[in-house]
Amino acid sequence: VWCMAQDCTDPDVIYAGATEHVRGKGTLARTADGGRTWTDISPAAARDEEVWAVAASPAVHDRVFVGTSHARLLRSDDRGRSFHECKGFLEIPGRERWSFPPPPHIPHVRSIAFDPHDPEAMYVGVEEGGVFRTRDGGASFESLNDGLYSDVHTVAVDPHDSRRLYATTGRGFHLSEDAGRSWRHVRDGITRSYTVPLLVDGNDADTVFTAAAAGPPPTWSSSRGGAHAMLFRSDDRGMSFSPVAAEHAWGRGMLMRLRRDPAGGAMFGVTNDGNVIRAIDDGCAAESIAAKLPPAYDLAILP
Repeated sequence: VWCMAQDCTDPDVIYAGATEHVRGKGTLARTADGGRTWTDISPAAARDEEVWAVAASPAVHDRVFVGTSHARLLRSDDRGRSFHECKGFLEIPGRERWSFPPPPHIPHVRSIAFDPHDPEAMYVGVEEGGVFRTRDGGASFESLNDGLYSDVHTVAVDPHDSRRLYATTGRGFHLSEDAGRSWRHVRDGITRSYTVPLLVDGNDADTVFTAAAAGPPPTWSSSRGGAHAMLFRSDDRGMSFSPVAAEHAWGRGMLMRLRRDPAGGAMFGVTNDGNVIRAIDDGCAAESIAAKLPPAYDLAILP
């Protein structure tokens, strides 16, 4: 399971997407009881696809988007009972040049982020292809890649300013202050090059968290120190960062996802070597609260 998303009105409704196929099983599932039981809802037209991103709309009831391998985007308006292809995403100029370094070089949709001020606006990150925006619920798209490294991992929108966008990439953290028309590489304070997770605090939009490794995934297992991952915090809306937890506070793995505790006062993260971490005091300290789990790439939190 690579990605998860919770319904914004019913947290017991959770979607989970997988990047590996098991014979007879699909790659997208839904639970309505907080994870106790699951139903396979893999789109019929994409049963051979890997699911790399899933997102439930915060504004449109029952709307769910799924991003897959071969850089496809599908939409459901009935909680995954049926899906249709976002054909506009297949018509983006230049998509034939999208690729992914490891063979067979198939790009995939890695991140889906909604504009909190416009229910029809959404940003889609492709690994490797860049960031693309729709203003009509997925019918058409425009490219937003001036100054952005195309190996996009996570995209986020500032909750108080739709013109301010954040992106983590294989070459660090990027910031846009003009709704994606241009990007700049933020180097101040981030001492690692490979950024993956991204969390913008909804209560305090000045605070942004990310985590970065010293190099790409192939080095995480081959390097003596693992991923050399660190957690970073910005108090000026992504202009600069500082480390907020000691290196290796959670072992050799890489932090793959960060989620805010809905009860407030903390955030949680998971690592690719099976650790769950809890960061307290707004990230100023981090501790492992579970270890030796299977590799973990995402999490959902039940209030």
